[in-house]
Amino acid sequence: MISEPEMVPEGHFGAAEFPSQRPSSDDLVAADGEPAAPRRPPRPAWLWALGGAAVASAVWAGGLYVYGTADPDLGGYRTSRDLCLDAELKALTAAIGERTGDERGSAWDSTHRTLDEAVCDTDLEPKGYEIPVDEDGNEMGSLPSVSVGYTLHKKTDPGPEFEGNVKARRDMFGEQSVIRRVDGLGEQAFVLRDSEGVGIQLEVLDGQAVLRLSLTSYWDGESGEPAVDLSEVEPLLVEDMRALIVKLKN
Repeated sequence: MISEPEMVPEGHFGAAEFPSQRPSSDDLVAADGEPAAPRRPPRPAWLWALGGAAVASAVWAGGLYVYGTADPDLGGYRTSRDLCLDAELKALTAAIGERTGDERGSAWDSTHRTLDEAVCDTDLEPKGYEIPVDEDGNEMGSLPSVSVGYTLHKKTDPGPEFEGNVKARRDMFGEQSVIRRVDGLGEQAFVLRDSEGVGIQLEVLDGQAVLRLSLTSYWDGESGEPAVDLSEVEPLLVEDMRALIVKLKN
């Protein structure tokens, strides 16, 4: 059953009005007797809703932009101005030999708003070891060398690419090289040994920091074999890496 339409008092807001009943602009008269300006039709409800949605989207997008561009937490890591000083290498030097000469090594560093990098290269001199020479005085061997690398990513996350980058180095170490995961060191850690048994490298991901510590052994001039057993070196690398991580966070 359809009830009769509710009557609304004339002039009341929301009063029913049919097109034929709407006065034209010529019929409207202002208080001063002049024709009144045409009435503006009300905006559709969907237009107000659309405008509100646009404002809400803009606010959400602005918040997402601010969140997305925020600098990552560096986890306490700092820039290294001299990695040869930060990397004390106590375990390696105690087991193999002290650094050569008066210098601690050759250090290099670079600072940028997106990342900081630092490198240290140094040689170790085993106790009582002398590089053999031939009849012409040419050296027939070399000292074991240590290389330390440190990259602090200040804008992007190095995590997704870390394992892939480590495993891609197999080409450099040879097809017979060994890559093994090291547990309990940083977020991820791998040790790589080359196929000839003369090189070993430890790589660590710890938050925004990527660290590397490698040793290239020296050759015994008489036997022609590496003079350092790399299987004994791995725990030394791990120990010195732990100490370096602590130092770079202080």
